[in-house]
Amino acid sequence: MTVNQRIIEGSSCPASDTHPSPEAAAVSLLIVDEGGLVEYVTSNFLALIAAPDPEPATWIGRGFGECFPGNDLPVVPSDTCHAAGSFRGFDGLSWPMAWTHLPGGNWIGVHSAATRPERGPGQTDDLTGLGNRSHLKAAFTCLLGRQTGADTALTAIYLDLDHFKRVNDCLSHAVGDGLLRKVAERLRKILRSEDIPVRLGGDEFAILIPNLDVSAAEEIAQRIIKMLSRPFLVDGHQITIGASLGLARYDAHDEGLEPLLQRADIALYESKRKGRGRFHWYRREMSRALKERREIENDLRKALDLDQFQLVFQPQYSFEKGRVSGFEALIRWQHPDRGLVSPVQFIAIAEEIGLIVPIGSWVLETACLAACEWPAEISVAVNVSPLQFESDGFVDTVAEALSASGLAAERLELEITETTLLRNEASVIDVMRELRALGVRISLDDFGIGYSSLNYLRKFPFDKIKIDQSFVREPFADASAHQIVRAVAELGSAFGMSVLAEGVETVDQLSRIRAQGCSAAQGYLLAAPMPPAEIDAYLRARRPGTRDRDLPNDKEMINDPDRP
Repeated sequence: MTVNQRIIEGSSCPASDTHPSPEAAAVSLLIVDEGGLVEYVTSNFLALIAAPDPEPATWIGRGFGECFPGNDLPVVPSDTCHAAGSFRGFDGLSWPMAWTHLPGGNWIGVHSAATRPERGPGQTDDLTGLGNRSHLKAAFTCLLGRQTGADTALTAIYLDLDHFKRVNDCLSHAVGDGLLRKVAERLRKILRSEDIPVRLGGDEFAILIPNLDVSAAEEIAQRIIKMLSRPFLVDGHQITIGASLGLARYDAHDEGLEPLLQRADIALYESKRKGRGRFHWYRREMSRALKERREIENDLRKALDLDQFQLVFQPQYSFEKGRVSGFEALIRWQHPDRGLVSPVQFIAIAEEIGLIVPIGSWVLETACLAACEWPAEISVAVNVSPLQFESDGFVDTVAEALSASGLAAERLELEITETTLLRNEASVIDVMRELRALGVRISLDDFGIGYSSLNYLRKFPFDKIKIDQSFVREPFADASAHQIVRAVAELGSAFGMSVLAEGVETVDQLSRIRAQGCSAAQGYLLAAPMPPAEIDAYLRARRPGTRDRDLPNDKEMINDPDRP
């Protein structure tokens, strides 16, 4: 007769599916006889409690109290033969146990993998009620003890809430705390009973997912993203955020929890870098990319003090005035080892690490000083990051740059993107009005690649609209793009705004955007971005009143091997 048959047949209590056979890999079983001696124990139970000796034969025949100090057999009420309790492992972690007391005096304790470990003292996050990092470490040890080597099916998820900082900044930390509690509630509903969610701190969470293959773990990740992107109601505020996830599979070479979490965190960074609201599995090349990013980050912190930044300027041509009407200031980073670094490679990093405001202030001051050397009818355009625009004292920074350089305010044009408009509409309008009061002009940059709401043109006091180059340059500019350019040009005219098309590289493109109603153009057909020292010669060569028939030949521009 098997042990399982003895359990079922020897009991006067009805069999229950909470007492599966010991052969089931997910069940841990312990039997204690009427004299208090261990009669039977499964190896996975010993692994579960982190027993110092994993061999069942070592424990059989020994006293329960001797084997498992700190544990007691439960007291069973007289009207039942079942009792719920917990079992404390050698690592201090407690696990739920279902006990059955047989008529002959035997005790049968069962732990199913469909239950999660109980948290010990100091293992609970006070704000959300989830486990904390200490609980995660203890749970990892126990989960790992049930499986070995390459067969270990364990996934770590690192989770970060998207744009959570805005909630704290705009609505208060109390509302942010309430949101974190709501997130924890949703995670409990989404996850299985055996999954281990914890809050690591701030808006960062980690989850251990045992006993699932890759595709099943991905289903859980997708469900988390979907559920956390739905609106939350917190203290009367409807809040919509989202979540980015990084996933990593347990590796037999991992030495503890931290390497696993580190790989999941690297994958999380990839999800955030690719646009947020998604998940990625860790891949080895991510570590190399992150290492390079951190090197750029460290060098970027020193670049401003070491005068490694420089500005180049690209001309803007006005059809209405028949001449170059201004230059856009573009930042470059002259790195001592990497050479000339494009802003595409470092601006986003500067925003993330809080350097965009001092860098932006330097650009503003330097561009104003450079423009003072140009003819009075030529303006300078400066790009402004959303973070810089909403920073405290931005209007004062603009005023100081104008005062220090002596540049007339109407010669300064600030370019902002639609992303700025999405952040805090009322605040943006207030800042724009203050800037307009100074005499500064404001343009909407990259129009067409974001939401492109016509409401923006009605609500916000823009002087100029800049149509993104994707509507101008082949192969992206098709018939529908041409119609959009014409429609935007007509709207700009209706609202009293000039319309500039970016990315013009050929005479055909120049002719087309002019025919479609654009009032200005910018692109390599006019000139590549140039250092300040070359601007005077460029303007003298073009002469006041020069018309577009004198612009460089498009074939020369396209075939120039030195063109950046």
